[in-house]
Amino acid sequence: MIVLNKEMAFISLYLAEKEYFHPDSLREILSYIYFLIKKKGKDKSLAIHVANKRCIEKFGIDFGKDYIRSMYNSRLAHIKNAKARYPKWTLYIRERNGNSKLKDKLCECGCGQKVAKKNNRFIHGHNIKTRTKEEKQYYAKVMIDKRPKKIKSEKIIQVDFKTLHNST
Repeated sequence: MIVLNKEMAFISLYLAEKEYFHPDSLREILSYIYFLIKKKGKDKSLAIHVANKRCIEKFGIDFGKDYIRSMYNSRLAHIKNAKARYPKWTLYIRERNGNSKLKDKLCECGCGQKVAKKNNRFIHGHNIKTRTKEEKQYYAKVMIDKRPKKIKSEKIIQVDFKTLHNST
């Protein structure tokens, strides 16, 4: 299979590392479950049942539905983790192959996004991520104290419409 997308190639490599010691039959069954759920629109439990039956018929191995479910859920977790690590990996590869730091200055909070001006250290609002809990509480208190107070000096007048109506 040829993967043309860089992110998909990274995810495939990440999965290959995580599932290296799994038997080929199990990896094939997990891919088949994904096919049944995404392409055929089957329910997850039904797809696991069908995949388990196919595994018994094709390979003569009964992994058990609970084991297959846990392995499928862990595969989904691995894919999610790989997607989260992909931006940092691309920065690492660009720095490694460029033999120098990137020309674009990046936000110091660790998000990996480019800063608009060269003199700035953070993207607007990202400096909050580097504050300690005490600093966040202090700045929250300062902002609450600076907020204008809502004081209503108007008195509420209650009118008794029954007596008003009877007087006329």
